[in-house]
Amino acid sequence: MGKYNFDEIIDRHGTSCNKWEYNIPEDVVPMWVADMDFAAAPEIREAMQKRLDHPVYGYTHHSKELKDAIVSWVGRRYHWDIQSEWLGFSPGVVPALVMSLLSLTTPGDRIVIMTPVYHPFYSSIEENGRVIINHQLDCDENGRYSINFERLEAQIDNRCKAIMMCNPHNPAGRVWTKEELLEVAKIAERHELYIISDEIHADFVYGGKHHTPMASVSEYAMEHTITAFAPSKTFNVAGLCQSYVVIPNKKLYNAYDATYNAFDLGDNIFGMTALTAAYTKGEDWLTEMLQYLEANRDFTVEYIRENIPEISVWSPEGTYLLWLDCSKLNLENDELNQFFLEKAKVKMNPGYRFGAQCSTYMRLNIGCPRAQLQEALARIEKAIKNR
Repeated sequence: MGKYNFDEIIDRHGTSCNKWEYNIPEDVVPMWVADMDFAAAPEIREAMQKRLDHPVYGYTHHSKELKDAIVSWVGRRYHWDIQSEWLGFSPGVVPALVMSLLSLTTPGDRIVIMTPVYHPFYSSIEENGRVIINHQLDCDENGRYSINFERLEAQIDNRCKAIMMCNPHNPAGRVWTKEELLEVAKIAERHELYIISDEIHADFVYGGKHHTPMASVSEYAMEHTITAFAPSKTFNVAGLCQSYVVIPNKKLYNAYDATYNAFDLGDNIFGMTALTAAYTKGEDWLTEMLQYLEANRDFTVEYIRENIPEISVWSPEGTYLLWLDCSKLNLENDELNQFFLEKAKVKMNPGYRFGAQCSTYMRLNIGCPRAQLQEALARIEKAIKNR
């Protein structure tokens, strides 16, 4: 037993919680929205309580302490030496992606995404008048995804302006290697493309894997990439709305900063307090949490392979999201989603949200106490056996 208790069951009802309360029956186990059912680190809660005890909550700014915490974190965790002058901010990674698109591209420009991928990638591009170039990742017989570099480059023309990366990849669970990222950077350089990299899952890597920031792999990548990070997934504080971007190139930084300032978004005292505490005092909590999640991953993969042969699963290298191939059930899209919701009483994310080619997939969130995970898997097993 470690210092922190990740087996604790916490009732999240009555907290306006999307995962447990947004359009979901009470008899359903929610394994969908990508936040975790663990208590935030006590070090974060203590720092927030201290700030809460000060009775004035006025306008605030990004302090030197905050920026120093970020610079140190990125250096320690990802072996990337950055400067505080490279830091921009956002209330979340998705808004950061949108502001990056608005800063670097114009309506009608084409943007490469690698699918299946987190569904806001689609909306952030299309709802802002840009055009998607859909590079469908290759998937081998074991469920491991990879980039087809030759096909990727063939899809790019002179109307393309940027590649939008998900690193590590949601929902495929890949932790892209330095070599893979370097190949992407070389393609971007040959076609003079910007790179916008969502790295919100950077801290979730398993089995000796290491997260490599996209911008760190080459000089071109450094000068042409906007990288978005956040403590929200890592420390389960998404509701505090605090994210940041790293932009080494001054011209790109100024473009992003102008867009950010145009929205006049303001800053969140408690989000910044939580980020600073997480990055300066939360590493022990994170170490134990990652060990717990890796055990959850291994338990889930073993359980499915031994008890639910109708579902195929690859053991992800990163994230706390498992990508389930349910093609043997001969169901797809909403019919598949409704089967799990109505028969198993388990809510997951339907695969078609991540790509039209994924009509027989579901995404399972394992960021929860083991007892909850066991209950969900048992329900799925029973529902499939009783078909």
